[in-house]
Amino acid sequence: MPKQEADFLLIHAGQLVTVAGASDNPKRGDSLAEIGVIKDGAVAVKDGVITIVGTTLEVLDQIEFYPGMKVLDAGGQVVLPGLVDPHTHLVFAGSREHEFALKIQGMSYLEILKAGGGILSTVRSTRSATKEELYRTARGYLDQMLSQGTTTSEAKSGYGLTVDDELKMLEVIRELARDPPGGPGSHFPGGARGA
Repeated sequence: MPKQEADFLLIHAGQLVTVAGASDNPKRGDSLAEIGVIKDGAVAVKDGVITIVGTTLEVLDQIEFYPGMKVLDAGGQVVLPGLVDPHTHLVFAGSREHEFALKIQGMSYLEILKAGGGILSTVRSTRSATKEELYRTARGYLDQMLSQGTTTSEAKSGYGLTVDDELKMLEVIRELARDPPGGPGSHFPGGARGA
Protein backbone atom coordinates (compact mmCIF):
# COMPACT_ATOMS: atom_id res chain seq x y z
CA MET A 1 0.00 0.00 0.00
CA PRO A 2 1.52 3.40 -0.95
CA LYS A 3 2.34 5.84 1.84
CA GLN A 4 0.18 8.95 2.19
CA GLU A 5 1.32 12.55 2.57
CA ALA A 6 0.41 14.65 5.59
CA ASP A 7 1.41 18.11 6.69
CA PHE A 8 0.32 17.62 10.31
CA LEU A 9 0.59 14.53 12.45
CA LEU A 10 -0.63 14.09 16.03
CA ILE A 11 0.76 10.98 17.74
CA HIS A 12 0.68 9.17 21.10
CA ALA A 13 -2.67 10.41 22.37
CA GLY A 14 -3.39 8.41 25.52
CA GLN A 15 -6.99 8.39 24.38
CA LEU A 16 -8.10 9.66 20.99
CA VAL A 17 -11.86 10.24 21.06
CA THR A 18 -13.30 9.83 17.58
CA VAL A 19 -17.05 9.67 18.40
CA ALA A 20 -17.23 7.05 15.62
CA GLY A 21 -20.13 4.65 15.80
CA ALA A 22 -20.90 1.25 14.34
CA SER A 23 -22.34 2.80 11.17
CA ASP A 24 -22.24 5.99 9.12
CA ASN A 25 -25.80 6.85 10.14
CA PRO A 26 -26.50 9.57 12.71
CA LYS A 27 -26.37 8.26 16.25
CA ARG A 28 -29.61 7.76 18.12
CA GLY A 29 -30.64 6.14 21.38
CA ASP A 30 -28.11 3.74 22.87
CA SER A 31 -25.57 4.43 20.11
CA LEU A 32 -25.04 7.91 21.61
CA ALA A 33 -22.99 6.17 24.33
CA GLU A 34 -20.46 4.91 21.74
CA ILE A 35 -17.68 7.47 21.86
CA GLY A 36 -15.02 5.64 19.86
CA VAL A 37 -11.84 5.76 21.96
CA ILE A 38 -8.48 4.72 20.47
CA LYS A 39 -5.63 4.14 22.93
CA ASP A 40 -2.25 5.52 21.84
CA GLY A 41 -4.10 7.26 19.03
CA ALA A 42 -2.86 9.30 16.10
CA VAL A 43 -4.32 11.61 13.47
CA ALA A 44 -2.84 12.57 10.09
CA VAL A 45 -3.96 15.79 8.41
CA LYS A 46 -3.35 17.07 4.87
CA ASP A 47 -4.39 20.61 3.88
CA GLY A 48 -6.67 20.90 6.91
CA VAL A 49 -8.48 17.60 6.23
CA ILE A 50 -8.13 14.57 8.49
CA THR A 51 -6.93 11.72 6.27
CA ILE A 52 -6.01 8.90 8.68
CA VAL A 53 -7.08 8.02 12.22
CA GLY A 54 -5.89 5.02 14.19
CA THR A 55 -3.30 3.87 16.67
CA THR A 56 0.07 5.60 16.47
CA LEU A 57 1.65 2.49 14.97
CA GLU A 58 -1.11 2.15 12.34
CA VAL A 59 -0.90 5.79 11.28
CA LEU A 60 2.92 5.94 11.27
CA ASP A 61 2.93 2.87 9.03
CA GLN A 62 0.80 4.73 6.44
CA ILE A 63 2.60 8.11 6.43
CA GLU A 64 5.50 9.30 4.29
CA PHE A 65 7.68 11.63 6.36
CA TYR A 66 9.27 14.68 4.73
CA PRO A 67 11.04 17.83 5.96
CA GLY A 68 8.67 20.48 7.29
CA MET A 69 5.97 18.10 8.40
CA LYS A 70 4.60 19.24 11.75
CA VAL A 71 4.47 16.44 14.32
CA LEU A 72 2.80 16.95 17.68
CA ASP A 73 3.37 14.35 20.39
CA ALA A 74 0.25 14.42 22.56
CA GLY A 75 2.22 12.81 25.38
CA GLY A 76 -0.52 10.50 26.60
CA GLN A 77 -3.16 13.25 26.81
CA VAL A 78 -6.82 12.91 25.87
CA VAL A 79 -7.53 14.33 22.39
CA LEU A 80 -11.11 14.92 21.35
CA PRO A 81 -12.98 16.78 18.62
CA GLY A 82 -13.60 20.48 19.04
CA LEU A 83 -17.03 21.45 20.26
CA VAL A 84 -19.39 23.27 17.90
CA ASP A 85 -21.63 25.94 19.45
CA PRO A 86 -24.31 26.46 16.79
CA HIS A 87 -26.46 29.17 18.38
CA THR A 88 -24.72 31.96 20.29
CA HIS A 89 -25.56 35.53 21.10
CA LEU A 90 -21.84 36.27 21.22
CA VAL A 91 -22.01 40.05 20.76
CA PHE A 92 -23.81 41.83 23.58
CA ALA A 93 -23.11 44.15 26.49
CA GLY A 94 -24.12 44.12 30.11
CA SER A 95 -24.68 41.30 32.54
CA ARG A 96 -27.79 39.81 34.05
CA GLU A 97 -26.12 37.33 36.37
CA HIS A 98 -27.64 39.14 39.39
CA GLU A 99 -31.03 37.98 38.07
CA PHE A 100 -30.20 34.40 39.07
CA ALA A 101 -30.31 35.43 42.72
CA LEU A 102 -33.67 37.15 42.12
CA LYS A 103 -35.05 33.98 40.50
CA ILE A 104 -33.81 31.86 43.39
CA GLN A 105 -35.64 34.24 45.73
CA GLY A 106 -38.84 33.49 43.81
CA MET A 107 -39.08 36.50 41.53
CA SER A 108 -40.67 35.67 38.15
CA TYR A 109 -39.16 36.71 34.85
CA LEU A 110 -42.04 39.16 34.29
CA GLU A 111 -41.36 40.76 37.68
CA ILE A 112 -37.66 41.08 36.80
CA LEU A 113 -38.63 42.59 33.44
CA LYS A 114 -40.98 45.11 35.10
CA ALA A 115 -38.14 46.08 37.46
CA GLY A 116 -35.95 47.00 34.46
CA GLY A 117 -34.13 43.70 34.06
CA GLY A 118 -34.50 40.84 31.64
CA ILE A 119 -33.76 40.95 27.97
CA LEU A 120 -34.57 44.66 27.73
CA SER A 121 -31.64 45.48 30.03
CA THR A 122 -29.36 43.58 27.64
CA VAL A 123 -30.85 45.51 24.72
CA ARG A 124 -30.20 48.84 26.48
CA SER A 125 -26.61 47.89 27.36
CA THR A 126 -25.90 46.60 23.86
CA ARG A 127 -27.31 49.70 22.20
CA SER A 128 -25.20 52.01 24.39
CA ALA A 129 -21.96 50.06 23.89
CA THR A 130 -19.51 51.13 21.22
CA LYS A 131 -18.40 48.78 18.46
CA GLU A 132 -14.98 48.62 20.13
CA GLU A 133 -16.49 47.66 23.49
CA LEU A 134 -18.63 44.98 21.87
CA TYR A 135 -15.60 43.64 19.98
CA ARG A 136 -13.42 43.48 23.11
CA THR A 137 -16.10 41.69 25.11
CA ALA A 138 -16.95 39.21 22.35
CA ARG A 139 -13.24 38.54 21.71
CA GLY A 140 -12.88 37.63 25.39
CA TYR A 141 -15.80 35.23 25.12
CA LEU A 142 -14.30 33.61 22.00
CA ASP A 143 -10.92 33.19 23.69
CA GLN A 144 -12.60 31.59 26.69
CA MET A 145 -14.68 29.33 24.46
CA LEU A 146 -11.57 28.12 22.62
CA SER A 147 -9.73 27.47 25.89
CA GLN A 148 -12.63 25.21 26.91
CA GLY A 149 -12.76 23.25 23.65
CA THR A 150 -15.12 25.17 21.38
CA THR A 151 -13.51 25.46 17.95
CA THR A 152 -16.54 26.57 15.92
CA SER A 153 -19.17 29.07 16.94
CA GLU A 154 -22.15 30.46 15.07
CA ALA A 155 -22.64 34.05 16.21
CA LYS A 156 -25.81 35.99 15.63
CA SER A 157 -27.17 39.41 16.38
CA GLY A 158 -30.47 40.10 18.08
CA TYR A 159 -30.00 42.43 21.03
CA GLY A 160 -29.97 45.67 19.05
CA LEU A 161 -33.57 45.59 17.79
CA THR A 162 -32.95 48.57 15.47
CA VAL A 163 -31.37 48.47 12.03
CA ASP A 164 -28.37 50.55 13.15
CA ASP A 165 -27.74 48.54 16.32
CA GLU A 166 -28.13 45.20 14.53
CA LEU A 167 -25.70 46.37 11.82
CA LYS A 168 -23.24 47.42 14.53
CA MET A 169 -23.37 43.93 16.00
CA LEU A 170 -23.06 42.25 12.58
CA GLU A 171 -19.99 44.39 11.82
CA VAL A 172 -18.40 43.17 15.05
CA ILE A 173 -19.18 39.57 14.09
CA ARG A 174 -17.58 40.13 10.69
CA GLU A 175 -14.43 41.58 12.33
CA LEU A 176 -14.24 38.63 14.72
CA ALA A 177 -14.53 36.19 11.80
CA ARG A 178 -11.60 37.93 10.11
CA ASP A 179 -9.48 37.63 13.26
CA PRO A 180 -10.40 34.35 14.99
CA PRO A 181 -8.69 33.13 18.16
CA GLY A 182 -5.21 32.01 17.16
CA GLY A 183 -5.21 34.29 14.09
CA PRO A 184 -6.61 33.99 10.56
CA GLY A 185 -6.36 30.47 9.12
CA SER A 186 -4.66 29.24 12.25
CA HIS A 187 -4.54 25.60 13.18
CA PHE A 188 -5.95 24.92 16.60
CA PRO A 189 -4.50 22.02 18.60
CA GLY A 190 -5.31 18.80 16.82
CA GLY A 191 -5.22 20.33 13.36
CA ALA A 192 -8.71 21.88 13.23
CA ARG A 193 -8.68 24.94 11.01
CA GLY A 194 -9.87 28.18 12.58
CA ALA A 195 -12.87 29.74 10.89
